[in-house]
Amino acid sequence: MKKRLLTLFALCVFLPPHLAGQIIKDYSDAELEVYYNKHLEIDTTQMGAQAQDTKMSLRIGGGHALFASTKRMWADSLRTYNFALHETLYYKLNPIGGNQPWRPLGSAEGEYLFKNMPEGKNTVYHNFGFDNYVYAEDIEPQGWILGDSVRSILGYECRLAECDYRGRHWIAWYAPEIAVSEGPWKLGGLPGLILEAYDSRRHYVFTAFGMTSEVPGKVGIHIFSKSDLSEISREKYLHFRWKRMNEHQDPSEKLRTAGIIKSKRRQEKSEETIYQYYDFEETDYPHVMNL
Repeated sequence: MKKRLLTLFALCVFLPPHLAGQIIKDYSDAELEVYYNKHLEIDTTQMGAQAQDTKMSLRIGGGHALFASTKRMWADSLRTYNFALHETLYYKLNPIGGNQPWRPLGSAEGEYLFKNMPEGKNTVYHNFGFDNYVYAEDIEPQGWILGDSVRSILGYECRLAECDYRGRHWIAWYAPEIAVSEGPWKLGGLPGLILEAYDSRRHYVFTAFGMTSEVPGKVGIHIFSKSDLSEISREKYLHFRWKRMNEHQDPSEKLRTAGIIKSKRRQEKSEETIYQYYDFEETDYPHVMNL
């Protein structure tokens, strides 16, 4: 593997506080951490007008992987292992003042994806609507069709692949030189690391901007449990999130449910208008309010 790897964030041990509890299994040490920018379009009728970018981390090791917001992982780890410092940063250093939390400390992206944990399954944790939800699903082959096109990303020669997966057509660029069959979000299964992926409408775009191999022995890949987690199916999980966004509720709760941050231009349109055109990476779930 090439040596020009970028260390762009301080490494931390991961134990999210809202999931803090019993470690079911410590799967492996991380061998590689890849940093992506996740770009999503909130109002798909006006591309770019309501866009959100979030830095995400993919930790890979021992045939397992973890994908989550980099800032969320950092803030959660800090809160777990140095609560006093977390509270100082979260409240006392708030430039606005008062007792309001300093939102840049964490991230609105609250979903944690544990890949091949347990073996052969993906596990997803998220808290929305003031409840904690978890679901596990069998890892589904994505049926990639390999193309001939080639382009360079981060100095690596990447090859093209495409597939249809759960309601969207995905285009990916993978690097055969980095011999791990992983990628951002649930995407993977190619003969090399996916460094960029996007759906055909570019509602979601994942682009790698750095990575580090300086993680063995420093960062573990675990899976957690908590007594108050509600275990549901993937379809119900997505439906509940979608329904919460579209119910009449406080706008800030809608944003937290969606996992997005309110932009400065959002005030030009109503919440109902924006969410009418927003959907998740997977669209194959019931979009019915009274279900």
